[in-house]
Amino acid sequence: MSIQKNPSVIQKVIEASEKGCLIPSFHAEKQMNARDVQMSDIEEMLYRASREEIKDQIRDDGKDWKYALRGTNDNGDKDIRIIVVFNEPETLIITVIDKDKKEDR
Repeated sequence: MSIQKNPSVIQKVIEASEKGCLIPSFHAEKQMNARDVQMSDIEEMLYRASREEIKDQIRDDGKDWKYALRGTNDNGDKDIRIIVVFNEPETLIITVIDKDKKEDR
């Protein structure tokens, strides 16, 4: 059985953000702190985000997808990738990466 991807991921994430329903997971909050990414940076990047479908993955429960979005904040100084899952009524950010910074090794 093939699970269909949501064709309007970016719009759904923007709507969740505008409703206050875009929530970072504990893991994402740790990554945001370590990488100096603020929630405002994520909110800004959503309006210029593009899908990175090659990074999408089936969720562990096999019932939906983890979606990858990438964009820059308003200053353009952070190239951010987020991975989100839809967990109605919230949209959960599970991973945050600043693509301009080298990852800790």
